[in-house]
Amino acid sequence: MTATVTHSNGSPTKFRQNGTTAGGGASGTKRVSCSILTFLILLIITLAALLLSIIATYFITKNHLESLNPNLSSSGSNISGNNYLSNLTTLIPVGTDDLENEEEMDHSGPSPQELRLPKSLEPIWYNLTMRINVPGFVPIAPEKNLTFSAAMIIKLHVKEATKKIELNAITLNLSNNTEDYSILIEGLKVRSFKNPDHAPLSSRENLNQTLAPTRTKRQTHIRKDSGIKIIKVTLNETLEKVIFELSEELEKDAEYYFQFRYSGYITNKLAGLYLTTYQDIDGKMHYAAVTQMEPTDARRMVPCFDEPEFKAIWKIRVHHPVGSKAVSNAREIVEEEPDEKFPDFVYTTFEETPKMSSYLLALCVSDFEYVEGSTDKGTRFRIWSRKEALDETQFALYAGIKVLTFFENYYGIDFPLHKQDMMAFPDFAAGAMENWGLVTYRERVLLFNEKLYTPLQKQYVATVVAHELAHQWFGNLVTMKWWNDLWLNEGFATLMEYAGVDAIDPNYKMEDYFLLDALDNALARDAMATSHPLSFPILKAEDVSEAFDQISYDKGASVMRMLRTVLGETNFKKGLNIYLTKHAYSNAEHTDLWKALTEVVPDNLTSWNGDKFDVDDFAKKWTEQMGFPVITVSTTSKGVQLTQKRFKMDENAVESSRFKNAKFWYKWDVPIWYTIDGAAHPMTWLHTECELNLTNSNDLVFVNSDSDGFYRVKYDDEQMSKINQQLQKDHTKIASRSRARYIDDAFTMAQAGQIPYDNVLEMSKYLENENDFVPLDLAMNGFHIIAGYFGDEPDALHFRKYMTKLFQKRYNKVADKIFEADSVKDVDFFENQLNVLITRSMCEIKNEDCTQRAIDSYTQKFVYPCQSHENPIASNCSTVPVNVRKSMLEMFEREPVQVERDRLMYALSCSRDTYTLKRLMNMAVDINDTVVRLQDKSTVFSFVGGTHIGEHIIFDFFIQNWDTLYNDLKDQQTLLKRFVQASLTGKTERRVQEIEDFLAKNKATTANLDVFKQQLEIVQTNAKWMARNYKSLVEWFKKNANSGKILE
Repeated sequence: MTATVTHSNGSPTKFRQNGTTAGGGASGTKRVSCSILTFLILLIITLAALLLSIIATYFITKNHLESLNPNLSSSGSNISGNNYLSNLTTLIPVGTDDLENEEEMDHSGPSPQELRLPKSLEPIWYNLTMRINVPGFVPIAPEKNLTFSAAMIIKLHVKEATKKIELNAITLNLSNNTEDYSILIEGLKVRSFKNPDHAPLSSRENLNQTLAPTRTKRQTHIRKDSGIKIIKVTLNETLEKVIFELSEELEKDAEYYFQFRYSGYITNKLAGLYLTTYQDIDGKMHYAAVTQMEPTDARRMVPCFDEPEFKAIWKIRVHHPVGSKAVSNAREIVEEEPDEKFPDFVYTTFEETPKMSSYLLALCVSDFEYVEGSTDKGTRFRIWSRKEALDETQFALYAGIKVLTFFENYYGIDFPLHKQDMMAFPDFAAGAMENWGLVTYRERVLLFNEKLYTPLQKQYVATVVAHELAHQWFGNLVTMKWWNDLWLNEGFATLMEYAGVDAIDPNYKMEDYFLLDALDNALARDAMATSHPLSFPILKAEDVSEAFDQISYDKGASVMRMLRTVLGETNFKKGLNIYLTKHAYSNAEHTDLWKALTEVVPDNLTSWNGDKFDVDDFAKKWTEQMGFPVITVSTTSKGVQLTQKRFKMDENAVESSRFKNAKFWYKWDVPIWYTIDGAAHPMTWLHTECELNLTNSNDLVFVNSDSDGFYRVKYDDEQMSKINQQLQKDHTKIASRSRARYIDDAFTMAQAGQIPYDNVLEMSKYLENENDFVPLDLAMNGFHIIAGYFGDEPDALHFRKYMTKLFQKRYNKVADKIFEADSVKDVDFFENQLNVLITRSMCEIKNEDCTQRAIDSYTQKFVYPCQSHENPIASNCSTVPVNVRKSMLEMFEREPVQVERDRLMYALSCSRDTYTLKRLMNMAVDINDTVVRLQDKSTVFSFVGGTHIGEHIIFDFFIQNWDTLYNDLKDQQTLLKRFVQASLTGKTERRVQEIEDFLAKNKATTANLDVFKQQLEIVQTNAKWMARNYKSLVEWFKKNANSGKILE
């Protein structure tokens, strides 16, 4: 046999088993002798040549590396041994390109192919040990404070032979010394030892011999040097990669261990591994390090294959300060193990995770405490928070255990981890993140205090918990291959959150809430020309943040809900089980889900053409083109005819060029659910047009009567007249959901200019008799849009008087319940929401009684006692006392509870003093200001921009501070997008021109942010609405208004 030995220069030489060279002779080969002098001369020449070769190689390599990066250092040390943390070499930051490369860069940016990792390698597992230097626990040297250092081993499988290892990495420090990197292979070590317990076997031949004890040979798996060396390290910040070039190829189908060290910083950017802080009741500052990796920020903490498709097992060991606790995805094996060498630090070692994508990696080091429970199947469940908030974690514990059990039963697959942790943080970029086994939240979406928070806040906590735990299967167990299927992850979790909350408490009636929340949001967003398909190419990392929007979440949920209704709930669940089982611990695409659902299509379910229902053909028309249809119901001699056309809020708005030519020309196969005089009929299909026959011309037809379809409905004048007459006569003859769908569609058709507002407003007169929450909520939404257009104009007085006419009687009945009740039972949740809706609406239109009672409640129960108190009406500026607004800032600075901070922040935004508002916004744009947390900075802009005073100053303030915002937040585009949405608003042609001028002057920083195009379209649409509707609506409300006590 032959083996390969690699010299220090990287060249392999083959040897035979006896140690002679492969070219050397065996016995019998003629030998050539030489004198000793000749031998010595040859030896000296050989050594001299070798020395010159080594020196030349060193300087050539050194000069080449220094030309690539003048900051490269040549120092280094090995990773082996337990003292890797104390043997740090000179380090370099990932991504420092030299000036020559910068000048040669293509300023249009790298291609999508360059940004992606090659498929030649895949990780099998990561073994990561990290020392995390979090302040506040033990003394830490200044140069080590807020840093981490790590040792990593990645087990690699070679799919195609390659001479490169490419990993994603950014803002990390890696040694430039190639000797600091090792590529190992699996080997066997054979040990031979005496075994006195087993006598040697006797045989006829050795019967008369004395035998020595037998020797046993044992094979042990070890890792040994592969002989392959790292010969060059290339660091590229633009590509967010580190590329290791190798001395020879990694062999196809082989496995290797890549071993190295690195370090990095604990930042304040809410991405990667970052620092969050809080003050306790005594004013002491506490610190915690926490991670947020989705979508592409794992590379900020660990060099890795940071794409969803590269799933791998993670083995985590954390070296953290004494007094802190470490939590990660998997259950701890050894907790707080002392370290003799570093007595101020301890080790926590975790079990292996299942195979998972890097964006799900999670880690936290803090002094948080927890409450604990378990599911019936033994999954340990913990809720973590700062100590003072621990009493507010009980509902999350109850909800989490309840919904995890529900999803196990619904999916038909047990939760695959031994534990589930959920942690509430004072600072967190997203609302929550579904990291497998360690879900992280903002405090406001996990904590709940029965005495302080509204019932709606309790429902919200349940909803977010259900959403994140739905991901543990749909997203974590089975993960998208690439970000173009993000909508499937988020859309499905959004759909399932409603079922999950119903499992927690059926009093929330979440199927009704779906109409008000996800469905309504999706229909509004997808009616814009700046929308996008559910499934669209995401070529670059910067595009990923654009996909975290209402289309992916709410339209995704709405389309999946429509498909569920077509298939039937039972068949849908069976299909999900097939999909999750087949692709468990792997990746899938949306087409894989369609294939699984196809397996459960009933034989009697047909498509529009009579063929058996084709899931893929149906679904791709709804997912691969943007928008949705409006179904027009037209009267015919036999009944009604249905036709479809794409609905747009502005028919003349132009789509982005990449979506303009829709794949299916904006035609859909539309499932039509309908009732005739209240009787439900079997589903039928609308491909181009269809006819519904009526036995009586007076029959009432409602299309999409339960809102199962993702489309709107427009009735012709005759049909609308019949419905309006019935609403006025006896609205209860029409089902509540049918009324809700009709009201919402009618207001939207009028807003888009497709029907006269007069028709809708005449219909609205029946609302003074409406008693159901869902129709009223959607009606209030329509009125709220009109109120936004009127703003603080004097003409708004007539609108307010009309609203008083509709709702004064109901307000008189419910006001006492709202202002005087201390708490609301869960069983009364829906009735309470109806009462809050009416009361809040009356305060918003400045009803005198409502406004005064709200101010009194706010002052007596919240301001004067200086304590938290539930006040469901404190959501508009008219209810915040003018004389206490100035004192709010001090209260805001001291308040630790996020929900209360939000209330105080809103109160501050109600100031009529532009100096105060600008001061508040200045704190928001200053990334280093600690009064307003980074996660809340865009919220300040949203609150200020939502007031009549603030909307007039926020645009100019944003324009003046755009460069600062962009430079500070360009790598946190989700947060940056929220600032844009809050600031670029308006309803005049002048504002349209101002935005266009701003975009023209700032192309370099705005061109790749679609949110600017979206906001411009909104303002353009608003300006057209004003020109089309304002005067006529003023006249209508003048004629139909009623006298009432309104604060002008």
